[in-house]
Amino acid sequence: MSTVIVTGASGALGSVVVSHLLSVGWTVLAVDVRFRDGKGLEAPQGVSTREVDLTNADATSAALKNLPADTRGLVHLAGGIVSGKSIQDTTATDVEKMFLLNTFTFFNVARAVLPALQREGGSVVSIGAQSILHPASNRSAYAASKAAVAALTLSLAEEGRENGVRANCILPSIIRTPANLEWAEGNAADAWVRPEEIASTIAHLLDPACNVSGSLIPMYGKVPY
Repeated sequence: MSTVIVTGASGALGSVVVSHLLSVGWTVLAVDVRFRDGKGLEAPQGVSTREVDLTNADATSAALKNLPADTRGLVHLAGGIVSGKSIQDTTATDVEKMFLLNTFTFFNVARAVLPALQREGGSVVSIGAQSILHPASNRSAYAASKAAVAALTLSLAEEGRENGVRANCILPSIIRTPANLEWAEGNAADAWVRPEEIASTIAHLLDPACNVSGSLIPMYGKVPY
């Protein structure tokens, strides 16, 4: 199998995705601001790491300039959320932070990786949010930034057709991660989508035999909307 770039690789979802991709034969180039090459991080076999601030376009371009010749995939998991505020109480700083963490990181890394994917074709998988299609109160800035991620993904799918580059965006509900479980009430978390389910879907979308492109893929578990 070929090389796939995974951003946000050290997070709760990222670690599960990396483990699953390794298990199905991918070589993983893990990209995360928290990784430190040669400074104590012991990456699993089959994983190499690069540390970069994806909010910085120039730094991202420089860090991802020389990619393995067999690079065939990009999985963008990096991002963040600011919620709990109404539109009236959301500040310009809140909006800027959400677009920087979610939209600009994806734009920067996609632009840097596309030349490698265009050589032999490949697949891009991004992470949106349930609130793109089913808006929730008190998370307008987050939903807007993730909607922009989805729009960029669909644009990548259209622009990539000529070079065999596919692009799809997964829209999860609440992901059943340890951090989210800390505030779950009762058995509510039983309905949440599991990281392993997302990882399996990502692996399918990356598979060269998959012809899916230009899709928004809801993964809500049993969460109502």
